[in-house]
Amino acid sequence: MRGIRRVRSLPSVTFKAARLPGAFSFAILAAGLAVLIVSSVKHRDRFDQVSMSEFYAWSSELRAGGDPWLAAPDRERRAFAGVRHLGHCNYPPAFLLAFEPLTMLPIRTAYWIWQAIIIASLIAATFIVTRVLSPPAPHYYALTVGGVLLYPEVYGMLYESQLTSILLLLVVAAFSLDRRTRNAPSGLTLAASALLKMYPALAGGYFLMRRRWATIAWAVIFTLAGLALTGVHSIRDFAQFGIVGSSWLSTDSWLRNDRSIAILSNLRVPIDAIFGPAPPAAGIALWLGLTTVADAAVVAAAFYLTYRAAADRSLDMACFALWLAAAIVVSPIGWGHYLPFLIPLILSMLALLASAEVGAAGAALFLVGLSGTILPYYSGALRRIHMMFFATILIYAGACVIIGRLSRAGAVK
Repeated sequence: MRGIRRVRSLPSVTFKAARLPGAFSFAILAAGLAVLIVSSVKHRDRFDQVSMSEFYAWSSELRAGGDPWLAAPDRERRAFAGVRHLGHCNYPPAFLLAFEPLTMLPIRTAYWIWQAIIIASLIAATFIVTRVLSPPAPHYYALTVGGVLLYPEVYGMLYESQLTSILLLLVVAAFSLDRRTRNAPSGLTLAASALLKMYPALAGGYFLMRRRWATIAWAVIFTLAGLALTGVHSIRDFAQFGIVGSSWLSTDSWLRNDRSIAILSNLRVPIDAIFGPAPPAAGIALWLGLTTVADAAVVAAAFYLTYRAAADRSLDMACFALWLAAAIVVSPIGWGHYLPFLIPLILSMLALLASAEVGAAGAALFLVGLSGTILPYYSGALRRIHMMFFATILIYAGACVIIGRLSRAGAVK
C-alpha cells in the first residue's frame, strides 16, 4: 500500500529482560489474594447499595415488563408490585437483559455471584494480556495477577459492583482471537463489549488501523443483531433518558465530581473558574469546543501510533491498549472504577520499561501517572484536585512517547 514501507524488525520487547525469582511472584500473588479476601469480607453488606442495587432494580423492572429508563414522574410509567422503579437508567438494554438471570435470585446471593464474575473476568483478562506479552516463565502469571489484585482501583470497581473487568475481558479476548485469525469470535466479543457499555466500541479503531476487515465485519454484524434482539423501544428510551437526558451529564454535582476521569467533565472545572457555576451560552460553547478538540487529539494519537508502530507482540498490545485508555477519557461519563481498563497498557508499559530503551521522558510520564492513579485512592485531598484525571492523561501521554520512540523507524506492512 502507498505510504507504507517495510523496515527491519524491532528487537523483542517482552518480559525477557527482567527475570525475577518465582518466590517473588508468588509472594505478590499471596499479597493480592489477601487484600482481595479482606476487602470482600469488609464490604460483604454492599449487596443493597450502588451499583448492585441499581442493576438489580433496573433489570427486575425490565424482566417484569417495565421501562427502567423512564423517570419516576412520567405518565408512561407502569407500576409493578414488588418491583422498585428508580428511573433514568443509563445502562444499555443488552446489559440489563444479560443481568436479568441474577434477579431471579435473592439480591444477597446475586451479589456474591456477580462479584465472583467480576473477579474471574479480571483474572482471565490479566492471563490473556500476560500471555500476549510472552512471559519467560509460568510464575509471571502469578506476578501479574497478584500485581493487578494490588491495584487500588480494582477495589473501587468491586466496591461499586461495576462491570469494568467484564468489558476488559471481552475486548482483550477480541484482540487475542483476532491475532489467531479467529475473526468471527473476535467480532462477537468486541460487539458484546460495545452492547453492554458503549465506550469499549472505541477499541474498534485498533482493528480499523490494522486492517482487520473480517473482524470488523463480524463485529458490525453481531452489533446489529444485538440491537435488533434488544428491541427498538428499549434502545429509543435508553438513548432519550439514559444518554441525552442522563443526570450524569446534566447535574452540576456530577459534572464537577472529583472522581471523574472524563475529559468532558474535567474541562468544566476551568470553565466554571472563568464564567462561574452557571456559564453563559458562550462558556458552554467554549467548554464543548475544547472537549471536542481534546477528544480528537487523544483519538488522533492512537490512530497515528497504531499506524506507525511495528507489529512486535508487546508493542502491538501496547497500541491496542492505547485505544482502551482513550476510551475511558473520551467517554462523556468516566469514573475511577473505569481505571482497571488501563491494566493492558500498564502491563505493556512495565514490560517495555524492563526490556527496552524507552527513554527517560516517556518513562517519567508513565510512572508519575501510574502513581497518580494509586495515591488518590488513599487521599481525599488528591482526589479533590482531580488527580485521577491528570494521572490518566499522564499515563496515556507517557505511553504515546514510549510507543513513538520504539516505532520511530517507520510503519510496517
